[in-house]
Amino acid sequence: MRFEQTRTILQHLAPNYHRKVSDYYQAMADGEVSPRVRLMLDYLIDHELHRALALGEFCKGASPHVLDHWFKGVEINFPEAYEEVLETAARTDLDQLVKAAVGYKKTLITYFGHLLEHCTDRESINLFQSLKTQEEKAMKRMIRHSQGLADL
Repeated sequence: MRFEQTRTILQHLAPNYHRKVSDYYQAMADGEVSPRVRLMLDYLIDHELHRALALGEFCKGASPHVLDHWFKGVEINFPEAYEEVLETAARTDLDQLVKAAVGYKKTLITYFGHLLEHCTDRESINLFQSLKTQEEKAMKRMIRHSQGLADL
């Protein structure tokens, strides 16, 4: 059984996840990639860094009561972002890159959904529902962006 504080999730764990994913994208972009993949990587790098910064700003406006909320009995740890998700084929195959990016997003969406099941007050429910919804919308925007690149 795990215990996790909202403040730790929002100020450390989630931003670090986004930064790590951005670093993986940057490492891939620093190598040989196809032109479409490079455009998508540029988008993904900026997106993940923006998400990390947005969480910090979000915390500044959040209620201390919500940030101090403890989750008790959370069965899963905050997810790790693994570089292996980005397969070598993603260097030249836009679909493979998008598949990996969707995987990173779904991991966070699933975790936030799990936290929602353990929320004990309305403010925390609203906060994590908002974060889950933001990640879902970001994933849809990312997919639309990739479709536009595929049409080039």
